[in-house]
Amino acid sequence: MTTKKQKIWQILLIGLAVLCFVLLFVGGPGPDSSRSFTYGWGLGHLFSFALWTYLYLQWRTPQPSLRLVGEVLLLAFLLGAGTELLQSEIGRDASWQDLMNDLLGSMLALTFIIPGRTKSFSRTLWLVRIPLLALVGWTLIPFLSVTLDDLVAWQQFPLLSGFETPLETSRWGGNSRRRIDHQHVFSGSSSLRVELNTQRYSGVTLKHFPADWSGYRRLRFWIFNPAAEPFPFYFRIHDQAHRLSGNRYSDRYNTSLVAPPGWSRQEILLSKVAKAPRGRPMDMTKIAGLVLFVGKLKQPHTLYLDQVELLP
Repeated sequence: MTTKKQKIWQILLIGLAVLCFVLLFVGGPGPDSSRSFTYGWGLGHLFSFALWTYLYLQWRTPQPSLRLVGEVLLLAFLLGAGTELLQSEIGRDASWQDLMNDLLGSMLALTFIIPGRTKSFSRTLWLVRIPLLALVGWTLIPFLSVTLDDLVAWQQFPLLSGFETPLETSRWGGNSRRRIDHQHVFSGSSSLRVELNTQRYSGVTLKHFPADWSGYRRLRFWIFNPAAEPFPFYFRIHDQAHRLSGNRYSDRYNTSLVAPPGWSRQEILLSKVAKAPRGRPMDMTKIAGLVLFVGKLKQPHTLYLDQVELLP
C-alpha cells in the first residue's frame, strides 16, 4: 500500500521530471555563460534520463527484467535522438555528447533499479555498474576541471592569467599551439609559450575570465620575444555585444604593438578601449575576449606571454 508520504514523493519526482523535459528546450547556457554552468547544464541530460528511467521502472515493475531492459534502452535512444533533432530545429545545438549522457543516465538507473533480481544476478550486475560508474566519473572530469579553474579565476582577479596553475591554459583558445613553459618566465615559475603559425591569422584568445572590468584603468601583460629583431603583432578587445554587429572591425578595440627582443611590458589604456566601438561605448562590465594575433607570417614565430592583469 502506498503511504501518503510516498505519494507526495512521487508527485514531487513527476513534477521534477516534467521540469527536466521543459528545460531541454527552454533556458540553458548562452555564448557568454561560464564554462562550469555550460558543462553542468550538459550533465542535466544524465540526471534527467536517470530520473525518467526510475519513474518508468516504477510504472512497469510487473514486467520481466529483460523486457524492461529492452524497453528502456530503446525508449532512451529514441527520446534522446528525438530531443536532439528538435533542439536543432529551434536554434539550439544538437550534440552527440548529450545523447551519450542520455543513454548513460538511463543505463545507470536501470542497473541499480531493475526489479526481479536474484542475489547471483545482483552480483553479475556489478560487472555492468562498475564500468558505467567509471564512465560517469570520466564524464564529470571536464565539469570538475572547468569549475575549479572558474573558481581560481575569480579568486585571482584582477590577474587574468599568471599561468601558475595547471588548468589555466583552458581559459585560452586560438589556432596557435600553446603550452606552459618554465624556461622563459617573467613572474613566478611559468609562462605561456605561443607558437604562431603561417595561417592567414594566427594567435591566442583569452575567452574565460570575470567580465566586469569597469573598476580598472589599464590592462598590462608581458611578452618575451626570443628573436634578435622586434616583432610586431595585433591586439584586440571586444565585449559581449560585439557579436551583434557581426564582429565588425569598427565595433571593437584594435591596436598594433611591437615586442622588442627579450621581455617587454605592454599596456592598454581601458579608457581608449571603452571609446573604441563606433557609435556606442564598449560595455566594460561585459568584456567577452581579448586576442593577440598576427597576419600571415612567412615563417612560424614563438612568443611567451606572462602576467596578464588589470590595474587600477
